[in-house]
Amino acid sequence: MRPLIPLTLVMILISAATVSAASEGGVNKSVDEFADTGIDNVDSPSVFSQVEDFVISVNINESSDAVKIYATTQICVNSGLCYPPEQIEMVTEDNTTWTTTVSPMTDQTYVNWNIILENASENQTKIPETGFGWKVWSDCWNDGTGWGGEGYEGGESCDDVLVSGDPEGTVPTVGIAAVISVFVMAAIIRRH
Repeated sequence: MRPLIPLTLVMILISAATVSAASEGGVNKSVDEFADTGIDNVDSPSVFSQVEDFVISVNINESSDAVKIYATTQICVNSGLCYPPEQIEMVTEDNTTWTTTVSPMTDQTYVNWNIILENASENQTKIPETGFGWKVWSDCWNDGTGWGGEGYEGGESCDDVLVSGDPEGTVPTVGIAAVISVFVMAAIIRRH
């Protein structure tokens, strides 16, 4: 029983860090049904640029009782890893249009997100109720089966497009370091 614990931990880490291949590469996804939410529309660029900030905008109407709006974003990269989701409080100047910005990073595949509306009683409504409702692909991406995007010019990578992001190249090594740590821990546990 005891030897199964490290194996289980490794499997959990690998499955949590792997990009889901359930959707078609390069095809954006969006929720367009906002019945009874007070949202008029959600807007974003049609491409997640490697060099420009990505702005998500939510427009609400007077029927909305939202006093705060959050976007939960997640960026996945071409190596097949996804960063943990990050909840960001959106900002507004007129209580009608709420915005947040997602900064690009090296070797990004896509960004997905959902929206959370919070009323004065701190009750929250998540759109959609489960998962991410929106996904916008990068201008140069790899979906596990091949490369694509507006900035992809052929070859085996998107090196010509990558001009911003993580200068130290730690994006892929974060996942690898976690997996190696689990193996080291497993060896130590097994030895004792």
